[in-house]
Amino acid sequence: MKTSARNEFSGKVHALIPGAVNTEVVLDIGHGQQLVAVITNEGVAA
Repeated sequence: MKTSARNEFSGKVHALIPGAVNTEVVLDIGHGQQLVAVITNEGVAA
């Protein structure tokens, strides 16, 4: 699957895994596939 920063994915947040600085966001995009992104903790709080 090609992707870029401008792509948008539909799905449901499956998990938020907080760390000291960043949080992993696990998105269920269907068909048994998940997408994992790392964002800042500030981004989670927004």
